[in-house]
Amino acid sequence: MIKTLHNLFKQDKEKFVVPKGVQDVIPITTIYDDGIFQVGKDKFSKTFKFSDINYAVASREDKEAMFLEYSELLNSLDSGATTKITMIPKHCSLRRESTFVSLAF
Repeated sequence: MIKTLHNLFKQDKEKFVVPKGVQDVIPITTIYDDGIFQVGKDKFSKTFKFSDINYAVASREDKEAMFLEYSELLNSLDSGATTKITMIPKHCSLRRESTFVSLAF
């Protein structure tokens, strides 16, 4: 298992190039119509936004259902691919997000 992880990390590394300008710092090379970003030679990125749920006040059955659905999501991910899940537990204003997005393009 450790050897497999070591091989995955070794494959995941790309040669570092010193950026010559701001556009070179942003790793996006292609943006496709379906919202997939190419961020490296063989790397792609897709972002999903999910609605918030209040886990603390959910019933035991609802909590169990949420846990099982989250488990299904994790199990559906390809074990040979690098996956990053980021959870932001606080509300971000749309104005701030749109500023970030406009800088990325």
